[in-house]
Amino acid sequence: MKHIYTLIAAGLLSAASMSTFAENKPMKMKMDMGGMSEQMKDKQARKKQQYILQVDALSSKIRSERNSKKKQKLMDEQLQLIRDHQDAKRQMKKKMMKKHMQKMMNKKKSMQM
Repeated sequence: MKHIYTLIAAGLLSAASMSTFAENKPMKMKMDMGGMSEQMKDKQARKKQQYILQVDALSSKIRSERNSKKKQKLMDEQLQLIRDHQDAKRQMKKKMMKKHMQKMMNKKKSMQM
């Protein structure tokens, strides 16, 4: 009799957990650029290339510079370029996450109705 109660309890718990799991499907986070057109992908690649070339050019100037004050000025310029780039990436990511959250909330609202 004790085993029957245990089996019934296990069956009820597994059924409850299955229904809960079915309601909360995991989010699929696509980190690719699938939603971008070819022109947008090309534009983004060109911007990245431009950034890399700027950093590389400053690195070359820094290595070849002998005057320590000029070298420090170039290093500061390069550091600022990197910071600006990181800030722009952070803002873009924040914007994308906000858009994603709005999309998920709209989807959730439409499912409730």
